Amino acid sequence: MFKHLLACLGLLATCLGQDPLIVLKEFNYSRLLDDDLTPQRMAALDDDHFVLLDQKTNELFVFSYKGIVHHTGGFGQGGESFSEPVDLIVHNLQIWVCDRYENAVKRFDYKLNYLGIDQIQSNEYDPFYPDLITADLFGKAHVFSRQYGQLLSMDNSIRALIDLNQYGIDGRCIIDLKTDNAGNIALLSCENEIILFNRFGRKLRTSLVQIVDPTNIVHWTNDWIVLNSEGNIETLSGESNDVPIYENETVLDVDVQFKHLIILTDQRILVLKRS
Repeated sequence: MFKHLLACLGLLATCLGQDPLIVLKEFNYSRLLDDDLTPQRMAALDDDHFVLLDQKTNELFVFSYKGIVHHTGGFGQGGESFSEPVDLIVHNLQIWVCDRYENAVKRFDYKLNYLGIDQIQSNEYDPFYPDLITADLFGKAHVFSRQYGQLLSMDNSIRALIDLNQYGIDGRCIIDLKTDNAGNIALLSCENEIILFNRFGRKLRTSLVQIVDPTNIVHWTNDWIVLNSEGNIETLSGESNDVPIYENETVLDVDVQFKHLIILTDQRILVLKRS
């Protein structure tokens, strides 16, 4: 009841809106890829090259305006193949792919040459079953398990950095997570909440958002923004906006490249900036 009241009051702030987002670049990958390739996850290398992960075929590829420039993956447990790839990031000039079934992170260079594998170890759960991965500007990468509601740091993965069970939060309710420039960690929940922790795992606050069916969270231009599959945007400061997509288009993933917002839809990759 209290959360519902806050949501209604918050509509006054979200209706203020922002200036429209401007499309700087557009990559219509659906015209350049085979029909059997349908990426669901993305990480930006720059404004012209993007790492795409197809979770249906377990394939990883680098895409540019030329089309696919590098390609690897497929089903299997070998170095260059995947069992259950769930998320990816660009970190320390490498591409890190989180494989849930293998309980590991596989590393590649920008040409998708295989560099190695890092097993995830926990003093409580083995396997840990990671679902999400993020990294901060201090060089630390973190993996999150929805099944166990814990966030581990890859450099010290024996002990949980964040244990949501201590706060009565079900890890299976966490939709997405990201870090900001200060190393703070934001978790987006199915209860329309942003749960914010500092880089040391101390809980800072919980904030409610009004956006319907949120799917992604990211830190962009000094604010946390939440998106849904329809392209609606809400910031933590209470402003609203929309991704300029077609009526039949669906937002799948989001990344940030300096001051630009990178959007993966089921048809295109959009590079956006504020007007």
